[in-house]
Amino acid sequence: MPALQARVTLYADRPVGKVNRWVFGNNMLGYQKGGWPWAEPVYHDRGAGIWDPERRRPVPEMVTLAKNIGLTVARYPGGCGVHLFDWKKTVGPLESRSEQQFGLPEFLLCCQAMGAVPLITLADYYGTAQDAADLVEYLNARARPGKPWAQLRAKDGHPGSWDVRWFEYGNETEHGDHRERKMSPIEYAHNYLQYRRAMKAVDERIRLGAVVATGFPRLDEWARPVLQIIGKEADFVIHHSYIPQYSREDGIPDAEELFALAFASPDQIQAYYDDLRRLLRETTGRDNVPIAVTEFNGHFVQEKPVPYRHTLGNALLNAEMLRVFLKPENRILMANFWQFSNEYWGMVKGYTHLGERLVKRPQYYPFELYHHHFGDELIRVDVDSPRFEVEGGYGVMPARGRGQRGGLAGKPLEPTRGWQITPVQGVEQRVEGKVLAVEFTGGEDINYYHARVVLPAKPNTLYRLRGWVKTESLTSSRGACFQIGDARGWLATRSAAITPEVTGTHDWTLVEVDYRTLADTREVEVLARRLEGGGVVSGKAWYRGVQIQEMVPRAFPAVPYLSAIASRRGRGMVYAMLVNKHLRLPLKVEVRVEGFEPRGATLWVLTGERIDSTNESNPDAVRVVRLPVEKVGRTFTVELPPHSMAALSVSSSRET
Repeated sequence: MPALQARVTLYADRPVGKVNRWVFGNNMLGYQKGGWPWAEPVYHDRGAGIWDPERRRPVPEMVTLAKNIGLTVARYPGGCGVHLFDWKKTVGPLESRSEQQFGLPEFLLCCQAMGAVPLITLADYYGTAQDAADLVEYLNARARPGKPWAQLRAKDGHPGSWDVRWFEYGNETEHGDHRERKMSPIEYAHNYLQYRRAMKAVDERIRLGAVVATGFPRLDEWARPVLQIIGKEADFVIHHSYIPQYSREDGIPDAEELFALAFASPDQIQAYYDDLRRLLRETTGRDNVPIAVTEFNGHFVQEKPVPYRHTLGNALLNAEMLRVFLKPENRILMANFWQFSNEYWGMVKGYTHLGERLVKRPQYYPFELYHHHFGDELIRVDVDSPRFEVEGGYGVMPARGRGQRGGLAGKPLEPTRGWQITPVQGVEQRVEGKVLAVEFTGGEDINYYHARVVLPAKPNTLYRLRGWVKTESLTSSRGACFQIGDARGWLATRSAAITPEVTGTHDWTLVEVDYRTLADTREVEVLARRLEGGGVVSGKAWYRGVQIQEMVPRAFPAVPYLSAIASRRGRGMVYAMLVNKHLRLPLKVEVRVEGFEPRGATLWVLTGERIDSTNESNPDAVRVVRLPVEKVGRTFTVELPPHSMAALSVSSSRET
């Protein structure tokens, strides 16, 4: 099979910044019974497999696996399970918390065993600022009279301070608590300031993060209003990096096309951080506000034909995210993979108490390679590589040629027919002129999608949907919004996008969302929506002014098949992480090293038979292999298999 040709130049004498190993963090799960619908004993008693409640210790095999990837920052208690989390039920005598044997002390003991810095997420839809201050007292204050929570810590077996510095206020707060509540950005920002001041009154050293974005929404929707209020008091901001947004079960597009699309996303992620950094400078007056990416992964929510989240392709996508996080100009404070063990996403599979073998899923290996085969100081690297283009989709923007800015094009289109209404129990619907009026009367958590308009659309085309929503006493955390999608329906195509939601009582509010049609789309439907999951709903909503307008999408430059990031350790070692994104061809890479005299080199390669290979049935289908490197000098050649990640280590005989 002929190989593509590429070149990479490593400049050992041109450092560009320190390697921030805090980007190799992870998430640990301590879901609380009663606080999260999916809380089970394996989470609240065993921490998804990292805690042994019978022996009262971390599971040694899990500790070894964590140390083997250099797990630096451990986040607790895990994702949306924190919304209604009561930390006070996770401390104290075990007999008083028989259904939370993996509590806060146990998590901290696991951090201690793994050598990880703890990051604790505070409940955003439960508790008060005083509860947060009590948490800081429990963790950090000296145990003495007048400090009951610190004294309880001592009774829990830890007389000294845990010295926890890093906290987040909430998790993906903008989408609500999955029950009845959903904060506005204004409410969230004022709460953040209240919590931060209460916590710092106990320990001035703590740092509290503020939620700014989940995925890649417009920064004006949530981030800007939050940052305009918290301003200079922002210790750090929180982003969750999930891309692409894929949930189909029909294998369309095929794995190669889907992962080619995913591999085009790093430039888009970088552009988002460029925009976020500009917003931070504008709203805080500072250029040093760090970004914490406390969850990241490829967002593949499906099982067929294989669970793409557990494939070699997703491992390479996560390696590409790590490359972006390591860039000093992005000021990434930490990054936490979602997540370490078991559950839906875990990079390690298996429970030792059930006698199961612990399996390293493909996502584990990029972290292992970085831990064992990367230096402590970044150096300049230049790449010259052939490129590929993608048309975009599933949240990924197009990448072609030299790229283009994009913008609105043509005239807005409005529906030629009025609202088509399907009756539904618990909802009164009527059309008043050009306005759809809806009243929720049934006392249920209603999934409302029963009024639609249809508009003609072009295939594989980006559109912006605009519409106006008004609400009156609309309860629950899920509000009124529009949904645009393929006219064949969500169940047939799994293709749709939803505008921001409006809750409570608000006058006419403009809402917008961008949506790319499928390759075979002929029409789109716009639904008046109120999504279920926010709790019992009552109140009124009005919808009007629907229009769509074609957009010339922003396009990023065509994507190099080869990506690289490089580092050094001391005067005698240079390292490079190389990813071959070509799905079928090997890549023959000419490596040139400047700044020292290479003596030898070794190549460790993460590879598998196919881009969608998994370790679910064969634990060695995706693995790391060591390949020889011959004739090493200032210039030498390595060959990377298709769809692979390689860790290159180069040693020097002397400094030059």
